[in-house]
Amino acid sequence: MQRLLGMSSARFLREHWQKKPLLVRGAMAELRDPRTPEELAGLSCEEGVESRIVRERGGSAPWEVTWGPHPESRFATLPERGWTLLVQELNRHVPEAALLLEPFAFLPNVRVDDVMVSYAAPGGSVGPHLDSYDVFLVQGMGKRRWLYNTRPTKDARFRKGLDLRILESFRPDADEVLEPGDLLYLPPGFAHHGVAVTPCLTYSIGFRAPAFGEMWKAFASHVAAQHDSGAARLLVDPPLSPAANPGAIPTALLARVRDAVRELPRDDEAIDRFFASFATRLAPGHELTAPRKAPSTTAVLARLRRGDRVARSEEGRWAFLPRPRGALLLYVAGLELEVPAPAAELARALCAARRFEGRELAALAKSAAARALIAKLVGLGGLVFSGRA
Repeated sequence: MQRLLGMSSARFLREHWQKKPLLVRGAMAELRDPRTPEELAGLSCEEGVESRIVRERGGSAPWEVTWGPHPESRFATLPERGWTLLVQELNRHVPEAALLLEPFAFLPNVRVDDVMVSYAAPGGSVGPHLDSYDVFLVQGMGKRRWLYNTRPTKDARFRKGLDLRILESFRPDADEVLEPGDLLYLPPGFAHHGVAVTPCLTYSIGFRAPAFGEMWKAFASHVAAQHDSGAARLLVDPPLSPAANPGAIPTALLARVRDAVRELPRDDEAIDRFFASFATRLAPGHELTAPRKAPSTTAVLARLRRGDRVARSEEGRWAFLPRPRGALLLYVAGLELEVPAPAAELARALCAARRFEGRELAALAKSAAARALIAKLVGLGGLVFSGRA
């Protein structure tokens, strides 16, 4: 961690997280690009892979955005300069890319967004912009020049009529060229503009917090689903007097509405459990892929003991909440699983990493409850076997 950030994670969180940028040279010096530019282009041609090509000039309009899946022929028509290919959720589609998240395990799983990769020809860019999330920009092959603000950007006006949210005014006070293995952290609301110096790959490791409005709506839906079992409850009118004007809302009726809204559960446990499920939920287009036939506990343990590797699904986040007497609630892709105390150590280990050697998990599965938990997670598609170590 000291090498990654040039300081302890505690100091980084205290001094930089959501406060100010940080540039670390050689932070990930051993990084090997999990895919070549040609392979990324091929990936962007596939259904179910979110991608886009951005051209500042030469398209049908300035900053033209073309969304995938792309026909292979499109890449043959692109110029030698001035374009960028972006592929979202690389961690879902390329197992090695998911490991780029491992060095950032000092941050909560519920804040992880995705690993996006950007391939840019020389001069390629997506323009000066703002992000609403924390991002670690890790340089792969090639060089990219980053112009950015070291203080929050106050002028957030955007140019009109464009496919992208390009800042109308951008006055950077930092100018750095990142080379392979370099890392630049930027908090939300700090304007930045990356331009490829050479053909390059840049990994954007994003951490996003949910918007309050989205969370409030989800909580209301969650409560309604829990309390609307059977016939829906209706608001009952108080004793009414003849209305002098039908447009006036009776005061007694408003009082009943206030009382109904105040019935929403407000105890901490209910809110905590809602948030854990909400924050780990499956995003649109994501789903856990369960095996055709759920394996038995015996079969799962046999594969673990012979050393088969296990990977956590990248479709949803993993988190847990403590419960009394050493138990916990495990959240996987929005599902809530009750985990008794004998299996709690295993559940914590599964939340702490993305890849496991089978014998490592077998050693943690000492109790019947732990063995049953592993089998259940494999049956749900939350854990996936990925070959022999």
